[in-house]
Amino acid sequence: MEGQHTNWLALIVATLATQVLGFIWYHPKVFGRTWMENTVGTEEKARQGNMLLNVAVGTLLMFAIAYELKYVAHGGAEFTTFKHGAYHAGLDGLFILIPVIGTISLYEHKGIKYFLMTTGYWLLSFVLIGGIISWWR
Repeated sequence: MEGQHTNWLALIVATLATQVLGFIWYHPKVFGRTWMENTVGTEEKARQGNMLLNVAVGTLLMFAIAYELKYVAHGGAEFTTFKHGAYHAGLDGLFILIPVIGTISLYEHKGIKYFLMTTGYWLLSFVLIGGIISWWR
């Protein structure tokens, strides 16, 4: 956007907020067990991966998403509310993310539980990022 600066702190906070959401969302008492059953299968198999690397790369990738969503979440000077940014980023999630995850879920035979759990997390992440970026000028 012409003349708009990047609020790096807002992008970092928005990124970290999605990581907190992920830790809650995929906690065993929320959707963690369901996620494991629908992806890696067992806890033992999940532990074979490098969790620190996964979190680090996942955080960097989420930051890239936040950086791109700043163009969606920002409006003119009159649009500086959480609601405004959340709405526009949520529309991107609704019309881009959900069809992508849905297509992947179909071809990989993931099932409805995986689809709903995954799209729920990503849609909430987009809304959270958009809201924070729009509100925090």
